[in-house]
Amino acid sequence: MLEMLGFFAILAAIFYLIFPFILSSRIRELTTRIQELEKRFGEGTTMPETSRPLENEKPSQKEEKPIQVREASPKVAKTVSAPANSPSTIPSPQKQERIEKIQEPAQRSEAWQRFEKQIAENWTGILGTIILVMGVGFLGIYAALNMSPFFRFLMVLGIGLALFGTSVFLIRKDFWEQIGYWLRSGSGAVVLFACVSSASVPGMKWIQSEFLALVLILVGVTINLALAWFSSLQRFASLHIILSLVSLAILPFTTLIFFLGMGVSFFSVLLSYRAKWEFHLLQTTLSFLVLNFIYKTHFSLAAPILDSMQSRTWGILGTLLVGVAAILVHYRKVYSSEKFEALPFVTHLFSWAGIGLGLALYSTGSVWNPLILILSSVLLFFWARTARETKKIRWLYLTDSLVSLSIAFVGVLLLSRLEIDKFAITVFSSLLFSIFFIVASEEKETFLQKVGAALLHFSWGLFLLLLLEDQSSSNKVGFISTTVTCLGMLALSFGIQIYDSIRNKNSATAVDDIYGLLEGHKISPSGIFAGLFASAICFLAFPWQYSEFYLPIFGIVLLAIRQNRNWNGLGIGLFPFLLALHALVIYRISHLEPWDILLRDLPAIVFSFLCIPLSRIKLNSEKTLYFSQPGAILFSSHILFLSYWVANPISPFLPGILWLLLSVFYLEAKVFFEKKQETWNQSWKSSIIASRNVWAVFAISFVVLFLGAHILVHLQSEYSFGIFKIRFLIQIFAIAIFLYWATSSSSQTFDTLWDRILPFFWELSAIMATIAIALEVPNQWLAVGWILWAFLLEWIGYKFHARVSRFRFYSLCFFWYSCIHVGFVSSTNTTPSLYWADQEWFGGLIAILLLTVYLVRMYKLPYRAGSEAEGFPSTIKQIAEKLEPRYNIAIFYPLFAAIALFLYWSFDSSLLTLLWMVEVFIVFVIGLLLKEEHFRYVSLGAMIVCLVRLIFWDLSNSSTITRALVFLGVGGILILMNTLYGKFKSKEGSDAA
Repeated sequence: MLEMLGFFAILAAIFYLIFPFILSSRIRELTTRIQELEKRFGEGTTMPETSRPLENEKPSQKEEKPIQVREASPKVAKTVSAPANSPSTIPSPQKQERIEKIQEPAQRSEAWQRFEKQIAENWTGILGTIILVMGVGFLGIYAALNMSPFFRFLMVLGIGLALFGTSVFLIRKDFWEQIGYWLRSGSGAVVLFACVSSASVPGMKWIQSEFLALVLILVGVTINLALAWFSSLQRFASLHIILSLVSLAILPFTTLIFFLGMGVSFFSVLLSYRAKWEFHLLQTTLSFLVLNFIYKTHFSLAAPILDSMQSRTWGILGTLLVGVAAILVHYRKVYSSEKFEALPFVTHLFSWAGIGLGLALYSTGSVWNPLILILSSVLLFFWARTARETKKIRWLYLTDSLVSLSIAFVGVLLLSRLEIDKFAITVFSSLLFSIFFIVASEEKETFLQKVGAALLHFSWGLFLLLLLEDQSSSNKVGFISTTVTCLGMLALSFGIQIYDSIRNKNSATAVDDIYGLLEGHKISPSGIFAGLFASAICFLAFPWQYSEFYLPIFGIVLLAIRQNRNWNGLGIGLFPFLLALHALVIYRISHLEPWDILLRDLPAIVFSFLCIPLSRIKLNSEKTLYFSQPGAILFSSHILFLSYWVANPISPFLPGILWLLLSVFYLEAKVFFEKKQETWNQSWKSSIIASRNVWAVFAISFVVLFLGAHILVHLQSEYSFGIFKIRFLIQIFAIAIFLYWATSSSSQTFDTLWDRILPFFWELSAIMATIAIALEVPNQWLAVGWILWAFLLEWIGYKFHARVSRFRFYSLCFFWYSCIHVGFVSSTNTTPSLYWADQEWFGGLIAILLLTVYLVRMYKLPYRAGSEAEGFPSTIKQIAEKLEPRYNIAIFYPLFAAIALFLYWSFDSSLLTLLWMVEVFIVFVIGLLLKEEHFRYVSLGAMIVCLVRLIFWDLSNSSTITRALVFLGVGGILILMNTLYGKFKSKEGSDAA
């Protein structure tokens, strides 16, 4: 006991020693600031001479009063009129502005300034009251050692009455008015302390009867409530209310005590009707919420004794009484303002939170709660309209409208007590948000409309997530329930779009588009969600029998609705529906026979084709366009995959052949549609023309697919049809198709990508023929095959010079390849066959003869570039032009090298020198005829090689007769070469003379 007394004594000493220094420091700081302001004000103001005597005649300034910080009270302020003859001392506008800048601190928020004001004005009084009560407590403890409990009660009560009497006297004095108010509040606290202590504090308890104790406490509470009623400032009223509730809370808790606390709280709320007492109302709401928690905890622990249901009922009624009264505080004219007010808004939200938490505490789990909450939300929703229409309090109208929506949403969530599954509850929530959204739209409330749209879209997204989670779990909700709720969500999304079409048809944006999806296009998020719900129905329909038949029909209906109503959002939403529908079809037909696949996929093909004409987008009353490309892609994709699924089981060669035919079909379709562009421009057929790029892409795609199938399937097969390989027949057919492609366009401008691609089909046909030659011609005759192919290419390039003159350059490439084949392949391979026609050297010899003929032809008819001068042909032309200065080198030397190598591999080494000398002589003669020095130089170099071989090889390794023949031949050739060169030089000299 002594330790406690010492502790409180230390606190009192600290307070009474330090607090005066703090106050004096504060007073000096404020005095300095006032003097500085007066000085600056005097510097900026010039007083007339006549005013100075008046200043001198003023009475001496009164003694400086303590600085008081007072709250504005409802009393009428006293006004002091200036003397009539005193001149005006108003500074100039510039100086006045400077003074205002000095006087006004940095701007802060209104709510923060109010908070600072409350703290600055209340802390001294509150602290003084607490210390006063503590002093009375110390006195009571001291008296407990010398008096009986009753006399202690009388002593404390007397102190309280003395304080009250002193306050009545001080309130009448202006200087002591603030102190008088605090003393009056302190008297009420002391009286209440005496009453409570008489019933519960051991040192002062003198009443043993619970009834008398309660009556005495009620007397103390009544006194405090009376003081609160007569208080003109909310801080004093709040103090008395808190003291009253605390005194009740420390008593043994019963329903009666709760009634008293409810009455005190209700009375406290009524005090808030006298003025805009926001802090008082907030304190009352929070205090009663604490009282609710105490009462709920009490009867929960004492459930066997108390009637739980009756206690819940009283708790609910008390919560509604105090809460509704607190809510109605703001429905007064004094709050009439279009401007948002932060403090009343916060207080209002806390009032609603108090009601919500209080009702949650006493919730009975009744199945009628959802209905009660929903009906209450409807009443509140209409009541909130009075705040806008009658009271002109806009923030209150918006707040209570959203609160009513929250209450209704909680009521919908509580429908789970009726064993309604989560999907149905989500549908009811979406229905609630839809109604709220439509009503807000009708009232032209943009903020509420956006909130309703956001909540509506959130509920739809949540439904899809729940559906995904349900389908991936083992404990699924019933199939019928999920399907019906999904259809319900689809109907709601359609309802929003119908509303938009009726009430918002002239707007550039959809009524629920709060995100600005696409500027300039009316995109409704509801349409997108409609497509997602339709997609969900497709996935749910996987196990349904014959779902692949009627879901495409459902999709066609959606397409028709989208085009008829111009719902672009639904058009976007149909994209995921298309994917889901095709996933369904693939799942349903994956294990069927080919013709069953064709039958089951037919509705999806029809749906995909109808996506082309049913894709009209109406931009305005005059301009429309068709977004038919997705439909054309789907339709073509169906044809592509069906051609494989149906044809591949019959024969692996068949899909590639079908793809070639389809490429021609798409090629002709593209050409035909382009011709009809002007004729079909004003009808639905223009949707097909709008997809012309798709037809072109798929035409090329079919060709690419054929090439892939040809490489991976056809070329790997050795099957024959009669005397021909199947792959050879397919290659002939492909060459014909590619030539048809190549000749389908006569454009030489190459303005578009299509025009640049078509010339490649000439090359593609040549490549296909090259592959056929490489695979079908026997190895020993490949050199002959290549030179014959070079002859054919040269003839085509010469015959169709204006279109494919580059083929002559390609023929030269195959001429080189044939030379390489003769020099390195035909002459080196050995064939075990005894037939001379099967020998490699025989084919090489024929090839040399043909190569010579080709060389003569190319020399007589040299390469000239054609008129194809753009795109890919221009690249070939540039390469050929670089070859023209060295044309003879390009055609003669490869043949010379091939013949030399062929002689080396095919004949006996003893005769090789003689044969090479013959070739050297031919080269020498050609050089003389063509008058090109490099031929003579090459022949002389080769002749030196032959002479070296003659000396170092033939003399040592050949027989005598062979050696003689070789030497005779080589010598004769050298003499002949010398003779010819001499005549050539003499002829050159005479020509020069």
